[in-house]
Amino acid sequence: MSDFTKKFISSQKIKLLEKKESIQDSFRTFTEESRNRDATEEKEDGDIAERFRQEKVNIGLRERDLRTLREIDLALRKIDDGSYGYCEESGEPIETKRLEKKPWARLSLMHAELLEKESNIFRKKAI
Repeated sequence: MSDFTKKFISSQKIKLLEKKESIQDSFRTFTEESRNRDATEEKEDGDIAERFRQEKVNIGLRERDLRTLREIDLALRKIDDGSYGYCEESGEPIETKRLEKKPWARLSLMHAELLEKESNIFRKKAI
């Protein structure tokens, strides 16, 4: 028996599909803009530097969006197999408010915070 209502799961699926479509639209727009930028030539060093800076930012955003797309696809598969909404660490239900804010969440808030603390500790040791 699921800890979530069918209505909640259905609304989450809709949110996931809408976010997926939004990210895919963003990728299409980015591709079209990239083609248009390639057609124009910058003549000034400042223009070229600005273009490279902007492309670096855009690449970072695309990488983040790609990770989110993977998380969304995983969440949609979990909806299909009935495992949606459960923390991958504890197996306990993820907080409803957390899922409403981030429908592709894989960890409860407590486990997400623990993971972030561990990664911060690792980063500090690596420096």
